[in-house]
Amino acid sequence: MLQQLDTTDYWEEKAEKVLSNFKYNNPDEIDIEDICWKYGIKIKPLDITFAEPYLDSEDIYFLKSFALPSEVDRRGTIFLKPGLNAIERKLLLAEEFCHIYAHHSSQLSLDIHSINKLENQAKRMSAYILMPNKFIQNVYNAAIEQPVLISNIADYFVVTEEFAHYRLELIFNRKVDSIFAIRGKVGFMEWLE
Repeated sequence: MLQQLDTTDYWEEKAEKVLSNFKYNNPDEIDIEDICWKYGIKIKPLDITFAEPYLDSEDIYFLKSFALPSEVDRRGTIFLKPGLNAIERKLLLAEEFCHIYAHHSSQLSLDIHSINKLENQAKRMSAYILMPNKFIQNVYNAAIEQPVLISNIADYFVVTEEFAHYRLELIFNRKVDSIFAIRGKVGFMEWLE
């Protein structure tokens, strides 16, 4: 039997609040760039032309993204490294959106422990935005007919397998490699390595 944690956490509630402003019928419709635009968040390339006033020029080459919240509402600017593949861009943009939406402050002057805490919160909220529970229910339904591998789940949500693993760990509190059904009961499996 499928042992899913039934609690909705604070970050899932925040993600659901964001998604409630949109009418998505499938997970591949979730357009994080459109979400950013509707929340008044600008997206700029992470290069010297745009980011130098906020970062040292050497730092620009080591970062893939960073968010700079404004002092007004939940607005700001997200800087993304040019040339990222579409899925990596989507995942980074979602996480940076969550920093601006949930934290309202820049990490540039924080200590490493505070930064790690904010990073974990933003990653968690981004997982709930890109892989909302209402669409995970479709995976369970599909698993009744045939096993659903983590690669299928990642493809369905247009995320990486690593990100899909992370999201499912939030539900099951353990690594999930496959969801399947036996005699009408849905369960999950972790591959032994």
